[in-house]
Amino acid sequence: MQTPISPAQEEATPLKIRNPYIVNFLKALVEKKGEQHSPEVLKKLLDDMYKLFENLLGQNMVKALPEDKRAEYLELTKDLTKLSYKKVEEIFDKHVPHYQEVMKETMKQFTTLFMKNRRFDPKDFEKAQGDATPPQG
Repeated sequence: MQTPISPAQEEATPLKIRNPYIVNFLKALVEKKGEQHSPEVLKKLLDDMYKLFENLLGQNMVKALPEDKRAEYLELTKDLTKLSYKKVEEIFDKHVPHYQEVMKETMKQFTTLFMKNRRFDPKDFEKAQGDATPPQG
């Protein structure tokens, strides 16, 4: 993970900065599915997809932690004032050395979910959260 520029940013709430690789991945999925949208609808769809992908990736990263570190992290998230970028980095960088594999599997999982649904709906994602098997549609 990248170190914040100043100590104050370490405690700051993350901005709405989007990972361009994830954005391109999501655009490619929409194109591959053959969906045509107006620019406004596409922007909203990609925003919804990004939020869902980010959520799924976060869940998968937490699942990838060893049990004791997962418990430690979940305890920290109960009081977000105690959670810093530095602490998150310490936990995930040291205890999820295979993060690239987690990212790859999350992309596969998200692709399956998106492509199997005739219409992408955030409600379908909620049903599949605890289950790697996407809903049929």
